[in-house]
Amino acid sequence: MKLDLNMNIENLFRKKTGEDFTDTEFRRILEIHEKGTNDENGEEYQESRKVIKIIASSQESAKNFITLVPMRSLSLEDFAFPFSGNTKIREALRLQVMPYSAAGKLELFPVVIAKSGRSVNGIVWYVSPEELNLPSFSYESGASNKIWPAPLPFISRLKEYNGTGITAYIDEENICSILWQNNKPVLYRWRKVTGEDSENKEIAWYDNYCKTRELERGGNFIINVSGNNDEDDEESNKEFRGMISESLKICPWLNNINLSRSALEGAIDLERNIKFMTRAAIWLLVLGVAAISASYLRWNQLQGQVQELRTRSEKIYRQNFDPSHTGRISNPVTLARDKIDSLTNTGQAAHPLEEVLADIGEIFTQTQSMDIRLDIIRYNSEGIDCTGTAPDMTTVLNFRKAWEGRARLAQVDNTQFVSGIGFRFDMRVRW
Repeated sequence: MKLDLNMNIENLFRKKTGEDFTDTEFRRILEIHEKGTNDENGEEYQESRKVIKIIASSQESAKNFITLVPMRSLSLEDFAFPFSGNTKIREALRLQVMPYSAAGKLELFPVVIAKSGRSVNGIVWYVSPEELNLPSFSYESGASNKIWPAPLPFISRLKEYNGTGITAYIDEENICSILWQNNKPVLYRWRKVTGEDSENKEIAWYDNYCKTRELERGGNFIINVSGNNDEDDEESNKEFRGMISESLKICPWLNNINLSRSALEGAIDLERNIKFMTRAAIWLLVLGVAAISASYLRWNQLQGQVQELRTRSEKIYRQNFDPSHTGRISNPVTLARDKIDSLTNTGQAAHPLEEVLADIGEIFTQTQSMDIRLDIIRYNSEGIDCTGTAPDMTTVLNFRKAWEGRARLAQVDNTQFVSGIGFRFDMRVRW
């Protein structure tokens, strides 16, 4: 692995970073072209297949694998939305690229760089699905696998230029690069290596591009991984891991990038589950509203029936027993029964009328503040019913309490405030 730095940096990896990647194996993808002859017809053919090359092996047993891939169809674009849900972001980005879907299918990988309240901004990677068909080792099952654009994890080498400039990746066939502005990628570019001057042509192209777009040019960092890398060179591995570790310290969002098919399928499955759960929640909400509405209508119907029955009972009582009674009658059935008993004289007088009058006299005599006016007193064998008025509710309650020691039941019914008079009440006393 050869490093070509177009800047003066000393003591590159002496500073300790947040993650040392000692359990991570870094690989690259190389496309090999093989020629052969068909045994049946003798025609020559050429096949291409992708193989994995190790850039830096892990010091420990490898638990994580990061593969740098020079993707040909990759492109990037920034976004800003007033919402932060991953599903909403993917849906909005998918709508933006829908007009271009006729040219061929592409997959998208959004990455949030910054949040402000509910608003987010970031970048989205677009890539052809064919680019995601990558080989893998059998021992990778169950491990963490990430796919990164090849020039991405070297932003730390532009630190002296405030994260502005070019990071480029070169192998046997590809040269791909990213233009950075203030630690944010703004352009990805891929070209086929055409000779030894491919590197200079790439730099010259960016010089013209930045000049035309009036962008800061910054510095350059070029890494050349062509040839057989010495994966057992501990010093080289340490240097490579330190470079990427420092990049993640500068741009923590790099750790969220994974342009792999498994990550894409996971995002699609998550969207599918969210849509299913959303539909289920909506249906449950509709059913709940329908059930509550039906219950309310039934309750309202029963309330109407109860009120109708109460009104009819009060009307019958007034017509037959007490036409002069005004206001609400709380228990017309009980009052009617008492009235019938008094008329038929079926009960036995536990208290003669003389005793009742004596009790009333004692109550008013013992309590001088009993400011109560009794308008009607109805007497029968079981007790008396009184209708009267009082200046306040406390007086009414005191009057009832005075009867509690003289009778089995003393109950106040149909208490209502009448302007200019006070509280009008009915009281039932039973022996």
